[in-house]
Amino acid sequence: MSDNAPYQMPPTDTSRFSLVLWAQFGFFLLIAYEMNSNFEGTMGAEEFVFLGAVLVTGLLQLLRVNNRRMIGMLLLIVGTTISWGLLGGEMEMVIFGLIFFILPFFGMVIFVPALGFDEHGMELSRERRKLILVLVMSLCMVFFTVMENMALATTDDGTYEVDSIEEEETTIYEVDDLNIGLAKASIGLALTGVLLFLAITLGGMELGGVGIIGEWEMRPWHAIAIAATSAWVDGYNWSDFGQEPLVMGSMWALMITVMFVLTACEFFETSDSAN
Repeated sequence: MSDNAPYQMPPTDTSRFSLVLWAQFGFFLLIAYEMNSNFEGTMGAEEFVFLGAVLVTGLLQLLRVNNRRMIGMLLLIVGTTISWGLLGGEMEMVIFGLIFFILPFFGMVIFVPALGFDEHGMELSRERRKLILVLVMSLCMVFFTVMENMALATTDDGTYEVDSIEEEETTIYEVDDLNIGLAKASIGLALTGVLLFLAITLGGMELGGVGIIGEWEMRPWHAIAIAATSAWVDGYNWSDFGQEPLVMGSMWALMITVMFVLTACEFFETSDSAN
């Protein structure tokens, strides 16, 4: 298909670019599946419209449709959410959701691959892309890990409360010291990986040493891999006390690992090779 075509067929190879593109699409499928499961039997017109917007946005990215990022993020995701709030008279809840979930989550999913891969053709200098990519990846890793684990890590009565998104009710889970410890470990892994990532990419520090395999140097994607380990810890921990099946937790962890680690590997290893 020509370079001027309005869309491109999904790739079928196993390059970093292709794997990240499919992982990006996987994010949209998982959020749609989770939403359908949470609203099963109670989904109204607004939820169906938002679910459709999520799936269409994912397809726009997979098919690399022209102007896909702006169409998906602004018109479909943000536009649908605001319309939902206006029609339902719940603008306060919608604004809260936009700030603390919609913009960080969907912005991360849509723009991290675009910043990391030259194939997406973002019209920004490489230095500016580097700064934005580092900040977005770091903030998202810390924000989502801390948000998901802080309440569990600080509980002192053996219970963990989760608010339902479809009904005004709270589910209470019984947790033990292992669950609390794993939540703390997840936060620690994310913070450690992000601090190392910032030190290498923005601080210019050279980290490494001598081990059983000889001399080694820590690369940016190594630090991101450490941070991404927190997602796998979370997947096991949530399944252990019954919040989410292990399969779903593992799928989320896989999408996070593929998208973040391979994007960091592509951007920084390609940059070093070019230099």
